[in-house]
Amino acid sequence: MEDCLQLFDKQTREWFLDKLGSPTPVQEASWPAIAAGGHVLVSAPTGTGKTLSAFLVFLDRLKSLAAEGNLKGELQLIYVSPLKSLAADIRENLKRPLEGIGGKELISVAIRTGDTTQRERQQMVRKPPHILIITPESLYLMLTSKTGQNVLCTAKAVIIDELHALIDTKRGAHLMFSLARLDALCKRHLQRIGLSATIAPLDKAAEYLAPEPVTVAAPSMEKKVRLQILGPFADADKKKDPVWQELAALVYQYCQGSRSVIAFVEGRRYAEKLAYYVNLLGGEDFARVHHGSLSKEQRQETEEDLREGKLRLLCATSSMELGIDVGDIDQVLQVGCPRTISGTMQRLGRAGHNPSRTSVMYLFPRTAAECVLCGMTAQLAREGRVEQINPPEGCLDVLAQHLVSMAAFQSYEIDQVLELLPRAWPFRKITKEDIKGILEMLAGDYEHRKDVPVRPRILYDRIHERVEGDGYSRMLAVSAGGTIPDKGLYTVRTEEGVKIGEVDEEFVYETQKGDRFILGTFAWKVTNIGRDTVTVTQAPVEGARLPFWKGELKGRNLKTGTAFGRILRRLSEAEADGQLINALNALGLDESAAKLSAGYLRRQMAATGGLPDDRTIIAEHFRDRSGNSQLMIHSVFGKQVNSPLALLAQQTAKETLGINVGSVDEEDGFLLYSYGAEAIPEGLLYRISAETSETVLSALLPAAPLFNIAFRYNSGRALMMGVRRNGRQPLWMQRLRSAEMLDQVVREKAHPLIRETRQECMNQLWDAAGVREILEKIHAGEIAVREVYTDTASPMSLPLQWAQEAAEMYDYTPTPRGIHAAVEEALKGEKELVRPGAAELSMVQERRKLPEDERQLHSLLMTEGDLAAGELEVPVEWLERLAEEGRAVYLESGLWIAAEQQEEYRQAAERPEGEQAAGIVRRMLRYRGGSTAYNVALRYGWEEVTARKILETLCQNGEAVKQEERAETDKSGRPQTRISQDEESFDKFVYYHAQLYKRARLQTLKNRRGEIATCPPENYAALLLSRIGSSAPPEECLKTAIASFAGAAFPAAAWEELILPVRVRNYRGNLLDSFLAGGEYFWHMEEGGKLCFDSGEDIDWEKEPEIPWDTLSEKETLLAETLLKRGASFIQALNHVLSGESPYETLFSLLGKGIVCADSFVPVRQWLNREKLQKASARQRVNARVKALQAGRFDLVRPLRALTVQERMDKCFDRYPVLCRETAAACNVSWLEALNLLRIQEYTGQVRRGYFVKGLSGAQFIRRKDFESVTHSLLHPESFPVFSKSFSGELSGSAGIQGEIVLLNAADPVQPWGKLFPHEEGRAFLNVPGTVIAFRGGLPAAVFERQGKVYRAFESHGQEEILTLFAEEFKRGKLFAGRKRIVMKEYPAEAAEALKNSGFVKEMQDFCLYK
Repeated sequence: MEDCLQLFDKQTREWFLDKLGSPTPVQEASWPAIAAGGHVLVSAPTGTGKTLSAFLVFLDRLKSLAAEGNLKGELQLIYVSPLKSLAADIRENLKRPLEGIGGKELISVAIRTGDTTQRERQQMVRKPPHILIITPESLYLMLTSKTGQNVLCTAKAVIIDELHALIDTKRGAHLMFSLARLDALCKRHLQRIGLSATIAPLDKAAEYLAPEPVTVAAPSMEKKVRLQILGPFADADKKKDPVWQELAALVYQYCQGSRSVIAFVEGRRYAEKLAYYVNLLGGEDFARVHHGSLSKEQRQETEEDLREGKLRLLCATSSMELGIDVGDIDQVLQVGCPRTISGTMQRLGRAGHNPSRTSVMYLFPRTAAECVLCGMTAQLAREGRVEQINPPEGCLDVLAQHLVSMAAFQSYEIDQVLELLPRAWPFRKITKEDIKGILEMLAGDYEHRKDVPVRPRILYDRIHERVEGDGYSRMLAVSAGGTIPDKGLYTVRTEEGVKIGEVDEEFVYETQKGDRFILGTFAWKVTNIGRDTVTVTQAPVEGARLPFWKGELKGRNLKTGTAFGRILRRLSEAEADGQLINALNALGLDESAAKLSAGYLRRQMAATGGLPDDRTIIAEHFRDRSGNSQLMIHSVFGKQVNSPLALLAQQTAKETLGINVGSVDEEDGFLLYSYGAEAIPEGLLYRISAETSETVLSALLPAAPLFNIAFRYNSGRALMMGVRRNGRQPLWMQRLRSAEMLDQVVREKAHPLIRETRQECMNQLWDAAGVREILEKIHAGEIAVREVYTDTASPMSLPLQWAQEAAEMYDYTPTPRGIHAAVEEALKGEKELVRPGAAELSMVQERRKLPEDERQLHSLLMTEGDLAAGELEVPVEWLERLAEEGRAVYLESGLWIAAEQQEEYRQAAERPEGEQAAGIVRRMLRYRGGSTAYNVALRYGWEEVTARKILETLCQNGEAVKQEERAETDKSGRPQTRISQDEESFDKFVYYHAQLYKRARLQTLKNRRGEIATCPPENYAALLLSRIGSSAPPEECLKTAIASFAGAAFPAAAWEELILPVRVRNYRGNLLDSFLAGGEYFWHMEEGGKLCFDSGEDIDWEKEPEIPWDTLSEKETLLAETLLKRGASFIQALNHVLSGESPYETLFSLLGKGIVCADSFVPVRQWLNREKLQKASARQRVNARVKALQAGRFDLVRPLRALTVQERMDKCFDRYPVLCRETAAACNVSWLEALNLLRIQEYTGQVRRGYFVKGLSGAQFIRRKDFESVTHSLLHPESFPVFSKSFSGELSGSAGIQGEIVLLNAADPVQPWGKLFPHEEGRAFLNVPGTVIAFRGGLPAAVFERQGKVYRAFESHGQEEILTLFAEEFKRGKLFAGRKRIVMKEYPAEAAEALKNSGFVKEMQDFCLYK
């Protein structure tokens, strides 16, 4: 002790002894090494004095220099903190030692994080601090700027805190390269001190910290810990959310008598949930939450309250694992099971912060399975078996970001980068070829080879191996730097602009104005949802819902999984010895938790004959509720092994057995499920080759969702996703950009991002080597695979079975190959593809930016290829300068090219039939616009036949498109639009780059959509109403009406009471009977008394009738069998079937069940009146039966053929000329299926898309053949031919002017209000058959309710016209058919005169209307 304190000045030594006493073992071990100037790794549990062990040497040294007058006003020490809040804590904690050693006024300390104000940054530049506390991202940003480098360049040492939180991440790799750049900037190898919690292996962590030898200060320190697992006692009968309410009660109970408690929870949503239920018990401010989606201000306030003892309970996620100072914590609780052993140790360190105290943690599992998991986790934590570090290597995405940053304000050469690489462990194996590949990617070479125009992120001189940047490089490096992925989160702010926190994009999509949710233990009501922000105001907490956030977890590693397996094996042995409860108690489970766990484990052992462990995999075969085969592989080896193993099992099943199976995986195994009736056979794991497993996984990887996510994150880190503008970049946009980029490069195995994503997935997110190890042990017999069969899923299988159901419900949307083939055929066969307009073709070729200097001009030549005189307005001096530098070449054909492409053009000139020539022409079409074969030949000095052959080949490959334009070619070589008088110079076809042509076509479609203004809903309502009547003969009107609604089921009574009378002039029942006798249409009954008409073309005449024989009575069976044998029969021919009994009643029973029909509508009318007939006189019943004898033939209902989506869509288009989500639903058409066809048909020109009608969903379509008439009618509703009754009672086809009135039953299928559109305010009504609406201009003007008993007017004018028309329509049987009179009891007082004038008779207080 005395020896190590002798390193310090007397004042420093005396202060330490007075305030802190003896040094801790870690301080004794680290101080001499730090004082000697070498690199030091300090690894020890929380609360052992690591921070002071790192700082005190430097504080003492700086104070001594100041006392001697030798301390310059420049940066000496950099302290890197992974958290902004931790940085503020460190500055506060430095005040005490600085004051104690007398250095407060001599040594300056500053913080540089994302929260540092612009004024503070400027002050730092003018007067650099001696100690700078900084985050990894802010260090990178300072290295990116000249002023930042001026501050950093004098540093002597750097301290990296919480190294264990960085070492396994890309963020750590990013920091290490920043430190390598810092060494180069300072022109010395800075001393590096790493501070870490318990970490293993130490030698690997030391290698990671610095390339030179590192002293490891990790003295053995006996830290007493106690972890106790307490069983849940949920009473599900009494509580809404029994598990969480019981957990909250337990947590609240353990808070009693404690000043401050932290309860760790797995996930932000659960932290909010626990705090909510605890506050119901303890009051609003008893508990608060702490997680990464809260605002900085909210977290700081919470930390301060906890530090000062004002907060009793903090519900936290992993955001509190790191060393944020919150004072002494009385108790640490854990709800649920911690995901890692190291995380458990970090959380445990929050309690008993002093090394001499015992750290205690109480764990509250939520389920029996979690009880077991908590016990195993606690046991490994007691043994100190933290997960071994696995730092990422290569990190080409991170290196790409730094390469852009380095070029932000000064150039560099590749050799300078090579000198940096050994200084950063993750990059030590990077080669010069790797760097060149990254630079080519950043320069856009991969995209440019595919004619994708992207702006180069850097300016790369390949000849001199020099890299420069421009303004875009600086914007990229600053705006999109760092390694934390952009999740597209929405900011939550109050109406005053105060930031509350962030919520997930998908949660916002499910949220509407007025909804309430909980964030930060407070409830908020949504007042507005903007592009980036959700605006809220505080609201009562009752009834508010919890937000959710989507996160990705790395998964348990193989070593931890194997350790869990050993514990499970011991538990199996304990059960065999009758000691299971004792064994569970030994893991730290209390009696309740032990009993619950024992029951769970015993049920599993009973179902599968044992437990999976480190030597046993259980393959459990069972069938789900649908009868499909499922195979649960119980494997304890963790998600990093189970996920890729599941993928291999899927592929093996597909290749060797021909079975298509799906899978879901988790930490404790994976579930395979069959899509068909095939059973998944035994021995599947033995069929997987261990030798080829890694190769197969690498090949399968790009199709896995994991690869897509990792590629998106890596693209963002590599600055390939563009500048991150102010505000949120929506997640769907990130996914789209990433998917487009992946599609372009997925076959480029050498592409840096493909390489990086592949190795990250194989070695970081998965454990491909671990998979091979497990498979080798399976084949060697070291791991046994036990195949068992169960009637139902075992307890350990249930979570994955639920996951499988969720995956099928939310993620599985199969598109059969037939659909893909139909789409391809539609695209190939459709001759009338939308042809892009000239303006659109010109627009997509417009250049938005010209090069600003010769460096950017060289980049343009590399991107766009050859440049002819006059094609670009740039000074010729730039080209000359590039030529002098050997970076540009002038060809004899009059073209300038980049020197790097000289060989490509030489080969194209010598072999125009080769790939180089095709690539040059394709690139020319992309960047110089459409051209004729003559122009191409003229440009490159080829024969015109050769040029045309190249162009035709490009067309065959789908890389170019030719369009007949009858274009004239002139001396300038550009196609002209007029017809040439000289037939010799006439070239029929112009060739365009396929991508440009497609973009122009899409732009044409977009412009077409914009051509139509959105009309109000009443215009569309008026259009639908105008199509109801017709001046055609009644027979024709009837056929049109039946055809329009064929396939749609409505209440049987509705057809003759409200649908047909309004559509057929002078409708009578015998019209329908005669029509049905023609045999063109048939009817059948459906469930609920509904009736549907079917066209004979829609009936499957080859199939036998589908009769539910087991539900029929004996009489019904006899009649059905007779009809099946004889076919259609008159009722007289069926009299003998029931032994002299009339078949009348039985036939009507079969009619009601939808089994028989007739070729007239008489039986339906009698079936509807069956209750009346039962009460009627004998004579009336006889008359009804006589009438039935004349009703034609009865027959069995024939099955319908399955209509195609197109056929169902056509019916919908016929009924509602605008097809959208609402009209599709009204016609029982699947919107998703329809949309799959409509998007193709829009592209081929068969339909037009737009936002035609306000109030309908955004995606709206009109058929091409209907487009002109429908859109004209929507925009000019006064032109509708509305067929309504004039006051004289004659049918008139007058123009639908604003005053024209149309009457329609509210339940009519095409009445849109309250169905397609919400009711207009003040014009609402019930959509029931007893209501008739009077429309004027498509809007409800009045309503007759309760069979005419109530009259309500929505407009004050025109009441007499409405009432007069109503009286005439009623008397002619078009409204309320079947009623003899209307008795109006409720009406506006001002309508009394109009009622008299329109034919109503006043009787007492009522008005009556008679037919």
